[in-house]
This record gives sequence, structure tokens and C-alpha cells, in this order.
Amino acid sequence: MVMIGRYRVADPLAFPNLSRRSTIADAVIGLILLVLMLAFSSGLTTTVQVVSLLIGLALMCRRSAPSVMMLLAVTSAVIQVATYDVAVGPCLLYSVLYYTAGNHPDRRVRGASLAVAVVGSAIAAWVYPRSTAFGTDAEASTIVSHTMTFVGIAVLLVGSWTFGFIRYQRHSVEQARIAEQISELERRRLLDLYDEQAQRSSLARDMHDVVAHSLAVVVAQAEGARFALDASPEAAKEALGVIADTARQALADVRGVLEELRSTESTAEHARTDRDQLYARMRAAGMTLQSTDIGDEDAASPLSVRVAFAVLTEALTNALKYGDLGAPVYVRQDWSDGCRLTVANSLSEKPLAPGGAGHGIRGMAERAELAGGTLTSAAVEGGWLVELVIPARPEGPS
Repeated sequence: MVMIGRYRVADPLAFPNLSRRSTIADAVIGLILLVLMLAFSSGLTTTVQVVSLLIGLALMCRRSAPSVMMLLAVTSAVIQVATYDVAVGPCLLYSVLYYTAGNHPDRRVRGASLAVAVVGSAIAAWVYPRSTAFGTDAEASTIVSHTMTFVGIAVLLVGSWTFGFIRYQRHSVEQARIAEQISELERRRLLDLYDEQAQRSSLARDMHDVVAHSLAVVVAQAEGARFALDASPEAAKEALGVIADTARQALADVRGVLEELRSTESTAEHARTDRDQLYARMRAAGMTLQSTDIGDEDAASPLSVRVAFAVLTEALTNALKYGDLGAPVYVRQDWSDGCRLTVANSLSEKPLAPGGAGHGIRGMAERAELAGGTLTSAAVEGGWLVELVIPARPEGPS
């Protein structure tokens, strides 16, 4: 069974991920051509009318039911061979059917349709000159007539199949390239998470060294001062001085660690460069981006800039994986009062990647909370919207 939109189609050869809109479009266009062919063949033979009907029906289901399409096409060809009555006009639409077969993702369908195109061209090269020879075998039996007919029909059938096959190859290459882009983005995200975890571990080690050493000194001096307070007030006073100096030095060391942590965060200029590279990678993957920047990003805190870039990266990655690349992705960053980032994209009926576990959304929410902001990521009418809001003076860790 193959899903098309919300409906089940019994043909196992139906094009995968075929949308309901495409199915309806094929049916409507095929129906229009069918009506036109029947109208033009109203005064012609019954064979021409039947062939027009079969080809029109084949056009209507060419992607939703390729098995039916091929059966109708072969049947129409057999009728013409059996009656020696060729419907020239409707037969030109074989090109659409063979283009569809050449573009089919199943290798067996492509191979079988190519074989039918070659064999059909040879049979038609024998039948068509006879059908137009007005009963005289002399003209119909000439080698030149058969050869020219074979070449012309082969160009129509095999050429259309070739165009379809080239389209399939290009689509496969594009899919592979986009998949590689997604893998690269995932790899970069994992590396960023690894770097972030390494920074946390380094901070934890530094804080442990500072706090553990300082507290050990403070505890030792406090115990000594407690016992020496009555017997030797001067020694107790000296111990208290050591405690104050140690605590003061520990506070300075903690500030130094935090300043070092801030200095390793992305500055606004660095984030802007990374954002340009991110946009370039997304556009190279086939995404259409429309971005709007408002306000002065340089006036924002490094933490806000860093969080906004991380959320932007994750949101665009999700748009690439699950969005409709045929529709633009809208990015808007407003730095006039804190940070307000919105990323809006349309959803695809056939996403490039299967559904995720939601780790990316949770990661974006955690980053927003770290900066004292909020994040909303949810489906809206016609697509998906990610919105990050960070106040001008976040209440999160500085």
C-alpha cells in the first residue's frame, strides 16, 4: 500500500511521497487532454477514439498508478498494431508517459520501460509505413521508410525516457547533496555541544581548584583562630586576616574564571560572520532565505548573541530537514530592545529527514532559559514558527 495525501493507493509502483496536490494536478491535466483528444477524433475511426481514451486515462494516473499507466499505454499500442490504424496525434503524448517511466525511482520500471520503448519503436517502424501506404506494399516495404520511421519514433520514445532518467539522476544527486549538508550541520551541532560540555568541564575544574583550595585555607585558619582566641588574641587576629585575604583572593579568582569564560563566547562580530556562513550553507542546500535585521547587535550582551546564533542554527537546520524548500524561510532579528528572533517556514509533505526526537527543540529552550529568555517552537497555520525572546537585561546567569 502507498500513501498519497490521506488516501491509500493499491499500486505498489506509485511514486513515493506523492502529494495529493500532485495527484489531483495529474488527473486534471490528463482529463483536459483526454477531452481535447476525443473532441479532435470525433470524426475519425473508432480505433483512434479508443486509443485517445486509453492514452488520456494513462496520463491521469501516470504517477499515482504507474502500473495502470503502462498497461493502458501497451494496450493502446497493441490495438494500433492489430488494426494498422495509427493515431498519430495521441501517440505524441507517449513522450509524457515514457518521461514518467524514465523518472521512476524503481530500477525495474526504468529498465522495462526502456526495453518496451526500443521494441515498440521497431514494431512501429514496421506498422506505420504500412498504415500510410494506401494498400501498396511497394512503398511500405522500402528500407528507407522503415528506417526513418524507427529513428523518429525512437527519438520520441527513448528520448523522452532519457530526459526522465536524467531528471531522476539529478534529483538523486540533489537529495544526496542535501543529505550531506544535513549530516554536516548535525556534525557541527554535535561538535558545538562537545565544545560547550568541554567548557563546562573546564569551568568546573577551575572553580573546584579555586574554591577547594580557598575553603581549605579558610577552614584551617578558622579552626586555629577559634582555639587561639583566648590564649593568643594576636594569633587569632592574624588568622582572621589570613581568612579575609584568602576569601578576597578567591573572589578575584572566581571573577577571573568568569571573565575567561565570557572571553571565549562568540562576540557579535564573530557571530555575524558565522551567521553569513550559515546562510550560505543553507542557500547552497536549496533553501530560499529572506532575512531582516533591526537594531544594533553590537549593543547586546555576548551571551544573548551566542544564544541567538545557536537557536538560529537549530531552527534553520530543522527547516531544511522538515520544511518545504520550494517556499522561502523568513528570519527576523530585532535587537532594539533585547533580542527577538523569529524563524518561520512552511512544512513539507515529504520531509528530507524522518521525524526527530525533539532534542533540538529542548536544546533551544535550555539555551533561551540560560540567557533569561523564552522560546516558542510550534506549528502554526501553514508552517512552523520558532520565536526567541531575550530581555534587554536577562535575569539568567551573566
